Amino acid sequence: MEDDVLTRRTVLSRRAALRWLAAFAGLVVAGGRAVAQPTDPEPRAVAIGDDRCPACGMAVIDARFAAQARTDGGRTLVYDAIECLADHLNGHAGPVPVVVVAWLADRVASTREAALWWPAEAATLLHDSRLRTPMGGGLAAFRDEPEARAFAEAQRLAEPSVLTWDEVLELGIPRPWVPLV
Repeated sequence: MEDDVLTRRTVLSRRAALRWLAAFAGLVVAGGRAVAQPTDPEPRAVAIGDDRCPACGMAVIDARFAAQARTDGGRTLVYDAIECLADHLNGHAGPVPVVVVAWLADRVASTREAALWWPAEAATLLHDSRLRTPMGGGLAAFRDEPEARAFAEAQRLAEPSVLTWDEVLELGIPRPWVPLV
């Protein structure tokens, strides 16, 4: 009988340890099975006029150019411009946050008050020095390359660059995207 009690305690303690370990690893134990949680949490709505960019300190006033990042600690950082996020991640704007996921506002599908978000890695970015953005870096995000090129043509941008998020980060290493005044 004592062996049965010991075995039951061992099983219960091992089950508890597995639950703790699964929770620690970002898993949820449901019905005895470990089920992965979503890895990309949803972006939150921008609070126009209230959200402050952690890179430059400006209030977010136009959601069409906003960017957002979630840190490894679960903190949401909202940027007034895509170039501020890129500069922050490249170390040009204070301590570099550890970012788990980043989103960029779609320039065409967003309004001044509300953003439609794309994961940064999935977005197509357009750069042109004549493109007016809150920080003057000339970056805007789009769903895809045809949408970006159509926007550039409609804005009569002579020589825009179509970039990926990785290219934006790489180009921003030697010099910040936000012009130094």
